[in-house]
Amino acid sequence: MPKSVITLRDALEKDKLCSPFQLTAVCILSTPLFLASIHNIIQIFTAAVPPYHCQSNITLEKSYLPQDSCTRYISPLSNDTEPCLQGERTYDLSLFTSTIISEWDLVCEREWMKELAQSTYMAGVLVGAIVHGSLADRFGRRTVILGCLLQIASMGTAAAFSPNFASYCFFRFMTGMGICGLIINDLGLTMEWIPKKYRPFVTIIQGTCLTIGQLILPGMAYAVPDWRWLQLSLSLPFLIFPIIIWWVPESYRWLAIKRRSQQALHNLNRVARMNGEKDGTFVTLEMLTHENEKNPKKASFKSTPLGLFRTPAMRRLTISLSMSWFSSSFSFFAIAMDIQRFGFSLYLLQVISGSSDIPIRILSTIIAAYVGRRFAVSLSLLFSGVFILCSLAIPSDLIVLQLSITLLAKGLLGSSIVCGYLYTAELFPTELRGQNSTCKKKKELEYETKL
Repeated sequence: MPKSVITLRDALEKDKLCSPFQLTAVCILSTPLFLASIHNIIQIFTAAVPPYHCQSNITLEKSYLPQDSCTRYISPLSNDTEPCLQGERTYDLSLFTSTIISEWDLVCEREWMKELAQSTYMAGVLVGAIVHGSLADRFGRRTVILGCLLQIASMGTAAAFSPNFASYCFFRFMTGMGICGLIINDLGLTMEWIPKKYRPFVTIIQGTCLTIGQLILPGMAYAVPDWRWLQLSLSLPFLIFPIIIWWVPESYRWLAIKRRSQQALHNLNRVARMNGEKDGTFVTLEMLTHENEKNPKKASFKSTPLGLFRTPAMRRLTISLSMSWFSSSFSFFAIAMDIQRFGFSLYLLQVISGSSDIPIRILSTIIAAYVGRRFAVSLSLLFSGVFILCSLAIPSDLIVLQLSITLLAKGLLGSSIVCGYLYTAELFPTELRGQNSTCKKKKELEYETKL
């Protein structure tokens, strides 16, 4: 058999993680992830609820305020109260100079609007999974990543200048679409350029980048206590990322499936030259042609969401992984968005929360590499469930112990998500990876809707 026919897989898998191209590509594609995850939880600070009370002429004549901050005294001679009118509430802005809560008075009878804002964002994440996943399968991962970066920059900036709550929700919806499209296609493009045996280590790197975003957020929120400036400062950097992402070539796997063999060959040979191949080439057009001939159905496959349920094997995979995504995403966001309930400094809690995720994610990814992906995901879900149940049994006065157990559960859930990305990328065909991301995003939206 001709050498060009039998060495395609070997040629593509022989590169090392520290090869110049692979190392540079991982660094470049990981850079936007530092800020991407921040937008998922930015409302912890932009929608923080400052202390408030009802300020009126009657309450000024009292030496103490009602226990319920949403009420005011009926008369100076009575302790009877009535609901405070909108616009009569006064906020303590010593910690946060401005939040969407204090600016649009989203407390008491309007408290539900705070949850609506986050649910709207997560709805954008769901729509982004559907739209950008399909677009990536049709137009390529790199093209969609560039579009998502520009979408995040423009819509995030627009949210910072929102004149009212309705426009803020709309721009956050559009930002959520871009964030989802960026993450799923950034991780996907990285995996498609990395040899299979090194993917767990790259997953550690990119998962850590997502986690470090949780550490950047409290620092930025402390330095920029105004919600508009915080939103702006975390959105404008996405205008710079397309410049560096432009260097990364489109996935040769996707190009080959779309029968764009010449472009795939050009990209592969560019990689070969960067990695020190003397003749500048290590793959031929005959290799790609032969690969397509071996898989004619795969090459002509039209990806649709129904493809996830086309065969019994695909149905089992889709249902099983969807249940895993549901469990991990639903519980992870439930804990992450409700961390302020422990009563400590919000900044300190967020730093502790982010820091605790890193070692757990590294450990679980090592397990995924040396023991197995399925074992790592299953183990993370099992122990996170045990810790969540244990936290419910801990008395409320043991707040430190309860916080520790809860953060362990959150770290394991995050590990399940990161290992799930790796597991899904390897189980699903290239042409269906974008479609599968929709299942995960539906579960995240379900949690936000229930709040």
